[in-house]
Amino acid sequence: MFKELNQFLLYMRNAFSRQKTYHWFVVVFIAFIVRTDMLGVTSIIRALTLMPSTYELILNFFHSGAWTVTSLTTIWWQWLMTKQLAYTIDDRLVLLADHTKTPKDGRKMPAVSTLHQESETASKPSFFRGHHWGCITMLMQGKNKFFATGLIAQIHEGLSLFETSDNAVPKTVKTVHMAETVIKSMAIPCYLVLDAYFAGGPVFLAAAAFTLNDMTNAIHIITRAKKNVTAYKPLKEIEGKKPQGRPRFYGEKIRLMSLFDSNAYTFKTTTAMLYDKVETVRYLSLDLLWKPVKGILRFILIENSRGRIILITSDLTLDPMKAMQLYLVMVIAVITAMRCYTFLILKLVHLLKKLTSATAQVMVYQPPWPSM
Repeated sequence: MFKELNQFLLYMRNAFSRQKTYHWFVVVFIAFIVRTDMLGVTSIIRALTLMPSTYELILNFFHSGAWTVTSLTTIWWQWLMTKQLAYTIDDRLVLLADHTKTPKDGRKMPAVSTLHQESETASKPSFFRGHHWGCITMLMQGKNKFFATGLIAQIHEGLSLFETSDNAVPKTVKTVHMAETVIKSMAIPCYLVLDAYFAGGPVFLAAAAFTLNDMTNAIHIITRAKKNVTAYKPLKEIEGKKPQGRPRFYGEKIRLMSLFDSNAYTFKTTTAMLYDKVETVRYLSLDLLWKPVKGILRFILIENSRGRIILITSDLTLDPMKAMQLYLVMVIAVITAMRCYTFLILKLVHLLKKLTSATAQVMVYQPPWPSM
């Protein structure tokens, strides 16, 4: 692990225009790993037992002009691609996106806004003050295990002072723009897997409008549809004399959730690996018109032992089983991240108990860099 960490830190040198700033980056990075609290710059000083005089030096590092967040994240993405662990389908990366809301108590903290609590837990308040984050991760595979590695996170709410009516976009579309930034740097198309919160027309339209090196459909959306989703059959061309008036564009209306219990279409049956178990899956793939995008999308109806879901994708050639596996991997990645977070919290609590019960003298370390 230390060898890999050393290689990573050496690779990040190109993100900094000054050597001393890069040295402070190494100090701050190690402190982020070993610190046991989240109380700002003081937590970095306590984690590495630095001299109190380094407080202003660390503040200067975060405000230094020798590096930018864009350059740092770009080199981070390039380093990930050198590992050759990215999971791809049809020469496309698989990006997972989601949003999260973190409560904040600061009254004068920037970008803090009133947020609605979407959790079903009754003990949580309906509204609270905090940050609304949008996150993009990349799906990676190692030894038959899938992992979601963080790429970029941005605040999606509370920035109205910096936005005008011309450049204000929905929160869901901002997530697509984040994915555009990632694949521009990596120069490779992708599948963007989302949950039902993003099942709206603006998301698909924003992805369709993006081009990568004159390549259209560089971002294909895969998302879970809402239960009340409806679509329309493509209208067949009328032979002979056409009727007067504006021609119809939409055909017969279909309530997709009702197709599970009807005999209008024949479902296919196959076996698939779901949560490390082989199960029988019924599925149906339909290319239908969807009014929010005024175009054709692929709707995939899936039924297994855990229930029924409907997936929507902009890739009309995507295999239904591949779409199901990608959405399943996103759910597993979220559950794995929550378990890892809980495990780390428990380990930290156990470590703190040991530290409080033992007494030790710690040598004070003074870094050899007096200034920025």
